[in-house]
Amino acid sequence: MGSDYGALAVWGAFIGLFFILGAVMYILFAYGLYTMANRRNIENAWLAWIPIGQFYTMGEVIGPLKIGDFHVDKPGLYLLLGMAGCMVLAQIPNVGIIFSLAMTVLTIGALYYLFSCYTTENTPLLYTILSFVTLGFLAAVFIFIIRKNDYRGYDDTLTI
Repeated sequence: MGSDYGALAVWGAFIGLFFILGAVMYILFAYGLYTMANRRNIENAWLAWIPIGQFYTMGEVIGPLKIGDFHVDKPGLYLLLGMAGCMVLAQIPNVGIIFSLAMTVLTIGALYYLFSCYTTENTPLLYTILSFVTLGFLAAVFIFIIRKNDYRGYDDTLTI
């Protein structure tokens, strides 16, 4: 009977630790994104604190992109709609896994472009890989770290 309480206490401490760690990562991510949006004078920077709104803010912080011959002036809107659509479609049995993978690809791509806009050389690739490997935990730390870096702007190196 006593060992049951001990195991329950350990399990509770484990869950509590992950809850606290998750809250800290959320705050680092949101604050970093909010700071970047404010520094770029993006309207509605407060959306960085809203989970689904973070995609809009992230896209706007990335800035305009050129995908092939298509110039994307409002990447925040496209990223938000793409992620929201994938989240809804991921609930469909049997084919939902495809949309879950699409969300992962969109997130990795958005992080890569975000890191590319605020860091140089091989850092964007390194940050993106480490963010993916740690299931996003380091993404929050990296965004917090680069929040005060200068925006490098759009150039041909950011073309897909």
